[in-house]
Amino acid sequence: MANNSEQIEIWNGDIGQRWTEEQALLDAMLAPLGLAGLERADITPGTRVLDIGCGCGDTSLAIAEQVGADGHITGIDISEPMLARAQARAEGRKNLTFQKADATTHRFAPASADLIFSRFGVMFFDDPVAAFSNMRGALTPEGRLCNVVWRPVRENPWVLKSLMVAAEHVQMPQPAGPEDPGPFSFGEPERVERILGAAGFDNIALEPLDAKITVGAGLGLSDAVTFLLGIGPLRLILAEQDDATQNRVRDAVTEAVKSDFDTDGLQMDAAIWIVTAQSK
Repeated sequence: MANNSEQIEIWNGDIGQRWTEEQALLDAMLAPLGLAGLERADITPGTRVLDIGCGCGDTSLAIAEQVGADGHITGIDISEPMLARAQARAEGRKNLTFQKADATTHRFAPASADLIFSRFGVMFFDDPVAAFSNMRGALTPEGRLCNVVWRPVRENPWVLKSLMVAAEHVQMPQPAGPEDPGPFSFGEPERVERILGAAGFDNIALEPLDAKITVGAGLGLSDAVTFLLGIGPLRLILAEQDDATQNRVRDAVTEAVKSDFDTDGLQMDAAIWIVTAQSK
């Protein structure tokens, strides 16, 4: 069984630290998409929820409010720095627990959860069928799943614009293969349906949502572009370039996105699936 060792190293290294430091800006960007998933999940008081890939705890905190004192939310993540931030934000809450665990291999208590929720936390498994099969074991017989995932990168200008601009200045790496883990690996419905079906779920549905997201909320244009380049796939690509090349890319991206900028930040188009399913 795959153990996601590469992802564990990534999210406990520079990227995990960066996402922890940028928690407020990332939550401002992603919260509307997570809330759309939570509305679709229809969480009621008393529900027991697993929040997979909970990161710095934004969705876990929101779910804790919804499940109330009779429910419980367990946030699962592999990133120590992000979990430390989540723990600090949740201090004093009795219905919320955070745990460092790999959802592919962690021994969940059987029938201990009513819902598996995730906001952009399930696209990185080396063996997604094994991961979802393992998580399904935590669900009650009537248990269900609600995950928010990105649609393909071609439908997400908030990433695509800067990638297209950068490709004019630097040699881009080969794109990830259709079965490789990564932020857009759940973009194609057929793959999602195949994975979840093989993992023991049925009544699988993917509902599309198009939305505007605020990238770099409250920042000026230059700082918003710095934030954009620091959280997306260009981060590692640009790190390998000399200063002059980095500056050329930064200037070109700034020019490309300046029409998206207002006083609140970059207002950019995003596209997600809200994936729902039930345990067989």
